[in-house]
Amino acid sequence: MRSDALGTLVVAMVQFLQSSGFSRGELARYAGLSAEELAEPEARLSPSQMQRLWQLIQTRILPTITFSRQVRPLIARHLARGRVKVESVAAELNMSRHTLYKKLKEENLTFAGLLEDVRREQALKYLHDRNRTLSEVAELLGFSELSAFSRAFKRWMGKSPAEFRAAC
Repeated sequence: MRSDALGTLVVAMVQFLQSSGFSRGELARYAGLSAEELAEPEARLSPSQMQRLWQLIQTRILPTITFSRQVRPLIARHLARGRVKVESVAAELNMSRHTLYKKLKEENLTFAGLLEDVRREQALKYLHDRNRTLSEVAELLGFSELSAFSRAFKRWMGKSPAEFRAAC
């Protein structure tokens, strides 16, 4: 990374952390810098100092991300590999199936509902790609047969996948 880009990144990180309630002095102590070093945008931070600032930023950002927003990409990734199992998704989050269900319930969601949402979003994306057959789309979404996918899609969108694709 060029020196000026690194300086810009450090300034942005410090500004974000200050807007989150940290003083420059606190940030300097946490990163192992003097307040003067932190004040100079072109200052070269070591990788460990940058990592400490980044970890502090993550502690401010991650709690604001809803749990379901953490689960969605995992479901999508599992879907791309084949069938989605709640146990596998829970294991990736280092929790039990029960805890995953409980955390989703706090957001008034269910795993099945979230899976259906992700499938619908992926279906819309896949159907815009005319190189994919409807059977391939159904398989990518974890449906055992094209007819099961067609029924689900009609329930979601009010028209069949073929009708939707024709209208695109």
